[in-house]
Amino acid sequence: MADQRPLQGRKLGDRRVIVDRPHARYFRYLGPGVLEAKLEAQAPRTAQQRRMATIRGILFGRPLSSAADLTERLPKWKALPVFSSDVMSSVAYGTGAMMLTLAVAGQDSFKYVLPLSLIVVTLLVIVTFSYRQTIRAYPNGGGSYIVAHANLGVLAGLTAAASLLTDYVLTVAVSVSSGIQALYSAFPAIYDWRVHLIALSILLVMVVNLRGLRESGTLFASPTYIFIGSMLLMIAIGVIRSATGQLPQVDHVEQLSGIPVEGLGLFLVCRAFADGCSAMTGTEAVANGVPAFKPVEWKNAQQTMIIMATLLAIMFLGTSYLAVNVGAHPAGVKAAGETVLSQVGRTVFGNGSLMYYVLSISTMGILVLAAQTSFADFPRLSSILARDGFFPRQFALRGERLAFNSGIVVLALVSIVLVVLYNGSADALIGLYAIGVFTSFTLSQSGMVRHWFGERGSGWRRSALINGVGATATAIVVVVIGFSKFDQGVWMIIIVVPVLISLMLFIKHEYAMEGLGLDVEPDVVFGPPHRRQRVVVAAQAMSRAVVQAVKVGETMGEEVQLVHVTIDPVEGERFRERVERQLPGVRVVLVESPYRALVRPFVRYLEVSQAEDPSRLTVVLLPEHLPRHWWDRLLYNQNVHRIRAALVGRKEFVVLETPYRRGT
Repeated sequence: MADQRPLQGRKLGDRRVIVDRPHARYFRYLGPGVLEAKLEAQAPRTAQQRRMATIRGILFGRPLSSAADLTERLPKWKALPVFSSDVMSSVAYGTGAMMLTLAVAGQDSFKYVLPLSLIVVTLLVIVTFSYRQTIRAYPNGGGSYIVAHANLGVLAGLTAAASLLTDYVLTVAVSVSSGIQALYSAFPAIYDWRVHLIALSILLVMVVNLRGLRESGTLFASPTYIFIGSMLLMIAIGVIRSATGQLPQVDHVEQLSGIPVEGLGLFLVCRAFADGCSAMTGTEAVANGVPAFKPVEWKNAQQTMIIMATLLAIMFLGTSYLAVNVGAHPAGVKAAGETVLSQVGRTVFGNGSLMYYVLSISTMGILVLAAQTSFADFPRLSSILARDGFFPRQFALRGERLAFNSGIVVLALVSIVLVVLYNGSADALIGLYAIGVFTSFTLSQSGMVRHWFGERGSGWRRSALINGVGATATAIVVVVIGFSKFDQGVWMIIIVVPVLISLMLFIKHEYAMEGLGLDVEPDVVFGPPHRRQRVVVAAQAMSRAVVQAVKVGETMGEEVQLVHVTIDPVEGERFRERVERQLPGVRVVLVESPYRALVRPFVRYLEVSQAEDPSRLTVVLLPEHLPRHWWDRLLYNQNVHRIRAALVGRKEFVVLETPYRRGT
């Protein structure tokens, strides 16, 4: 019981009473049977835990409460570098990729670079206006998966998701590899260390993202704006010098050596167009990340998307125009060759000039930071898939800094593996690029057409027409990329996407079967308790395993508490209502955890509640799901084992596991 002690006030006769609650240090009382865990409830206890917490604090910052989510939202000036760094950075390699493909037909074929660039920009305008419609229709986030799943069905949604997941991984590998390539174009001595530098750069971006979205936006803003400024300055100076006849030619040495020669045909032009379409990868990022914007989210997202598309169009067309007019050549098969953008910058600004090195270093920076778009969207998409049961549930949990840690770490590791396999070659990786994102474009825009026909609200015909044109245009691009780049690695993506879909369906099936096997039937009957003692059941979710633990507990003590630690108060209340409906008489204690820790708040609650009556013995029952297959261990978290490790050996607690296997 709470202790009451009087205090003498400053005025005569002023008496106040302070109520000391034993839980107050670790919990806030929110109502009958509802507590909120403070940060102290998950504080480390051992010296090793404190050392690890100090290291985490230095690397990632202090833990953030779930209530701080709104403060982590991005204003437009921060959202632009976070969500557009991928698409902005593509101007560094999009033109060069087109020229490298056309080079097999000779230097005269470079005259097609500017017309192809105009077609790509026209496609960009169509897709941009299509996604503005998506942002308006799905103000809570309208990623390709959500739109396709809601309007075209599960398989279409998973196809869009798998396509985007592969594209995000490739974006990290290609952009960071291109960034290091831009660096060794200016400093050739570091060429032999390229793979190490790429891996290190990916790990650095990973660490920054684990600190949270707002901090990553702050850190990445400056390099992005420096790159945009240096690009616009280069284009302005280059166009003026070209108009006045003062634009010099590139002094290139054996740039085309090693490139096989063939005739110029439609197939070659289509392949060059497909390479140019790589400049549009990342266009959908703003629509996927609408919830990350400050209010009003959808309006800020629409404005950011227009700014992003405008800047991309100017920089991409300007780079293509100058590349042709200065006589730039692609690097060819010489892996350490100078990039097209570096040749243009060296010619416009002057070899060895300060602005040339600013352009080179900022190009490296924006290309490395282009991975940020994937690090912002891959974890968010993974969390949505986990919420829907298509990914392991760990991907849906946020870390101490409100970041989806599992998705961030997995993206970094897979990207590094890909870089090592391809020896850090951006040109080799680009062959796998673009088809995934254009597939998701097509499914998303097709889903929006279905959405408008179903809604039929004000202006629905115009909206359906815009999205229909976008779906048709991107579908044509998918066909062009599929046929023209099939032998350059696209065949692998065509295999990987169905494999990912099959894996996600398998995970969904496993979770569905566990749900059926663990569901609570309404005719469950409980017997009277046999012993008088306090029993606490750790309940992660309402399931047959929990019911079994409650039945065991009621044979051991007169008081059985069902303690549920939740990171979502609404979900917690639903849990309480279900327990009260299906297990009448069982006391439910909700522990809200705004810092998203699950184990330590539970242990802290046991400690402070035990302190109220130290003479009693607390029996802690841990419902445990027994895996039927080895992969089940990857689909279910290990919180039971962590709770047991924290309590075993303490004389005031008895820890018992109540294992349950589906079908028993």
